[in-house]
Amino acid sequence: MKRVLARRLVTSIITFFVTISIVFIFAHLSGDPLAELEDDPRVTPDVIAAMKAAFGLNKPLYMQYLDFIWSVLHGNLGYSLQYLRPVEDIIKERFPYTLALLVPSITLSNYLAYKAGVETGWRRGSKFDLSFMTVSMFMRSVPYFWLAIIFLYVFSVKLGWTPIFGAITPGISFANTWAWLKDYLWHYILPFTVLVFRETLAMLLYVRNTLIEVLREDYITTAKAKGLDEAYVKYRYAARNALLPMITILGMRYAFLIDGAVLTETVFAYPGMGRTVFEAIVNRDFWLLQGAVVLLSASVIIVNFIIDIIYLYLDPRVRYR
Repeated sequence: MKRVLARRLVTSIITFFVTISIVFIFAHLSGDPLAELEDDPRVTPDVIAAMKAAFGLNKPLYMQYLDFIWSVLHGNLGYSLQYLRPVEDIIKERFPYTLALLVPSITLSNYLAYKAGVETGWRRGSKFDLSFMTVSMFMRSVPYFWLAIIFLYVFSVKLGWTPIFGAITPGISFANTWAWLKDYLWHYILPFTVLVFRETLAMLLYVRNTLIEVLREDYITTAKAKGLDEAYVKYRYAARNALLPMITILGMRYAFLIDGAVLTETVFAYPGMGRTVFEAIVNRDFWLLQGAVVLLSASVIIVNFIIDIIYLYLDPRVRYR
């Protein structure tokens, strides 16, 4: 067990270094981060030269790479030209908003998708199953931003039940934490609902199909032949064994927190990492985008490692591979 964990840990560390190396290569292939300033007639060549020296862009590429690795290991992700602040400060400020929005919504949608997928898979071929299948396949083809715009138009513009943008009402001083929390939840409820609604219906198809595969196994037939209670067979035999292949799919959704938040946070002008990535792309904020990608890469690797640990406990056969 310890050897397997140690091997997985070493693999994760190596993967992280390879990943951030690729991030560095592609970031530099994208062009000069100061190109727009160089084209600005108001910025003199002396200023450009000073900025390149300050950011280390005048060094040889291998030196820039070593500086980048050293900086990442020490939590220094560069300086945002858009916000004129260190990138790590922006991430510390924005990332909690993304965690608060996506971790609860992904957790709830995973649970609902699992429960609904088990029920539809167990009743495959019924009107109940066909109805959910139709809605699920439709929702899988619906982009986040389109659904978010529809919800925003109906509940914010037409009905006026929720705010149109942001996470907090701007220009308001809150008397206490409870007042701040109520205002935050008022802004929070619509993007949260969009994510849960869309992801639940999109993901239950995976659970349904996995359960159907499990229902074809001999031990399910044997359990039914013994006369065991239907609910017992469904959840103790079928659903439990269907859960193992789903861990990777459901677990990896946590890894792509920033990736999944870009469109949702942009539509709702929610100040999380997703919107930050979008703004960095639009404004060609080299270091901010690079820092966000490093954070995304690290989250994917960490979640993969956690999934491996869960597998080791749920499936003893993995320990001997």
